[in-house]
Amino acid sequence: MKDAPTNVPDAPPGPDPNDGARSGTRLKLTWFDFSDGTRQWDGLYDAERKETCYIYNDWIDGKSYCAPDYTGSIVYTNATCTTKSVEIYKDGCSTTNLYAMEYNYTPCDSKPAHLWTRGSKITLANYYYKSSDGTCNGPYATSTSYDYYALGAEVQRAELVEVTLGSPAGPGRLGVRFYQSPDGMRLQATVNDAALGTDCYPQVYASGAMTGSCAPNARYAGYDQDAGCTQHKLGISKQCTLPKYTVYYPPNGCPADPPQYYTLGALVAGSPLYYHNGTSCVSTTPSTANDYYRVGAELAVAPISRTIAAAAGRLQLVHFTDPEGLNYRSYELYDTQKGTGCYPTKLPDGTLRCVAYGGYINTYYSNSTCTTQIDLVEVESGPASCGAPDVPKFARKFIQPPPGTCAYGTQVYTVSTPFAGTIYQNFGTCQVYTPVNAKLYSVGPQVPLSEFVAATSSIDP
Repeated sequence: MKDAPTNVPDAPPGPDPNDGARSGTRLKLTWFDFSDGTRQWDGLYDAERKETCYIYNDWIDGKSYCAPDYTGSIVYTNATCTTKSVEIYKDGCSTTNLYAMEYNYTPCDSKPAHLWTRGSKITLANYYYKSSDGTCNGPYATSTSYDYYALGAEVQRAELVEVTLGSPAGPGRLGVRFYQSPDGMRLQATVNDAALGTDCYPQVYASGAMTGSCAPNARYAGYDQDAGCTQHKLGISKQCTLPKYTVYYPPNGCPADPPQYYTLGALVAGSPLYYHNGTSCVSTTPSTANDYYRVGAELAVAPISRTIAAAAGRLQLVHFTDPEGLNYRSYELYDTQKGTGCYPTKLPDGTLRCVAYGGYINTYYSNSTCTTQIDLVEVESGPASCGAPDVPKFARKFIQPPPGTCAYGTQVYTVSTPFAGTIYQNFGTCQVYTPVNAKLYSVGPQVPLSEFVAATSSIDP
């Protein structure tokens, strides 16, 4: 990553090109600088610790901190789960990351608790782990897919930059909230819905859609009171704080249908209890550890628009807006030449490009012995009543990294015509695969990665 030039001119009059974001004296904004002149946020850099950092919310002290990335997790070397060690997946990258995060787990959530450096490499035959109820489980045989290290020094939270979430800013129902730090850093975080009294997340429900809604924080109401699965209810641990809102995802809805949001309704008996398994409504046994609540009144969520800003370059910024003045920047960019959204992507050779996204390519088999592979794109369609699915223009295929390396390759292909043949999957036995509420499409020509806009990265001075 190269440093940005120090002779940055003052921002021109008019709208803020950074949408309110700015660096502090210690936490610096990092950027993707595209060859067409477009700039997009990347993340944050801790100039004192000389490393990139990421905002981890809601630590065990209730605060948020910008902490370095980690690949290690905590396991234990004894049956009482008191002696800690670091477990890191052996993907060829374990030598490049020096940190492990320890989480405090409960039946309700998990919170970052301690950040550790890793010590010297050790040899373990067995390990233990601690479950959310505090019990120590094991022993489990160590895997050759993991490396194990002694626990190093703890990075104290006082060594990190504390980050807070500011009040909503905006003239209407939806206001933008910014992460901010004592040194002056400011970076867009989320949207707040004043009418519902909660943060929400702007989203659209179909590829390329221009309208959507701001989805409020909610817990999934995954159960039902009746054998028709029409009377939804929430099951939640008796130890957990009750949510303000619930959300229900219709199992046989169309892909572009938004979920349904409700207030939390009345406490009810656990039995009768049903859930929809994707094909039918089936009964189940309530957990004695849970309370059960019916959903209440359906919410009127705030509508938003996905707006593509006109720009001189090939790439254009994307914002979520509303008629009252919301202006929330998406991390998506729009490639006018390809006619689709793209995201900055680091490629195996270390270069950066804004690579198109859309579908994903899966490998199946075209014969009943599962010996002839075929790549296809599975597109969610919903039941037949939904009509033709929204088919993406492009699909990505991820290539396993060579042994001893950790950089997955990326290939991009156009999406071609519907696939009508029989395909198979092999999960121990070769069986016919029939997608449920989805359709298969053939893969078209590969798109050279050089056709996507290149970028470099920089750090604010």
